[in-house]
Order: sequence, then C-alpha cells, then structure tokens
Amino acid sequence: MTENKITELECTVYKSLKKDETYVFIPATTPLSGLPEELLKVLGQTELVMTLNLTPEKKMARGTAAEVLKSIKQQGFHLQMPEKPHLNKNPLPTHNERFLDKDI
Repeated sequence: MTENKITELECTVYKSLKKDETYVFIPATTPLSGLPEELLKVLGQTELVMTLNLTPEKKMARGTAAEVLKSIKQQGFHLQMPEKPHLNKNPLPTHNERFLDKDI
C-alpha cells in the first residue's frame, strides 16, 4: 500500500507571543480557531508570521519540510518549539573536581 504524501501545501505560520520560539504551521485554508483548545491555550496570543508554499524539499530553519508536512497530514498542524540542547547533555561533569587532588 502506498503512502499518500503531501507534495505541496500552502501553509500559514503563527508565532506564540506567550512562548518564545514557538510556532504553529497550519494549512492556509484552516482557521487558527480550528486548532485543538489545549494547543490554543499553550500558544496564547499569536501573531501571523507568514504564508508559504511548502514542499518536502524546502529549506527550513529548524527540522525538515517533510516532517512539517507529515505532521500536518497526521494531526492538522505542526508545532515547532525551541530546541533545548542543554537537556541532552549530562549536567554533571565526568570527574568531580573536588576529589581530583585528594587520596580517597
């Protein structure tokens, strides 16, 4: 069975004024009010950023256009949130510096 992929979609992008670096991509034909209530609460007040013609090959600032299109196909929107690279790092040093010069 072949997967029905979206090859091109006109999207509207809104940014959350409540949460930094948080954007939602929706089809241009979908009103913002059509999003799930929980998502609208998380986003708070929004501001229209742009409308763009999205194809799988389009260069994106974060993630890939193919991921955005897949997310929109599956749930009707794509939520882009800030990356948190510090969460992927071990917050503790490899060696505990306090004990380096001590015979323990």
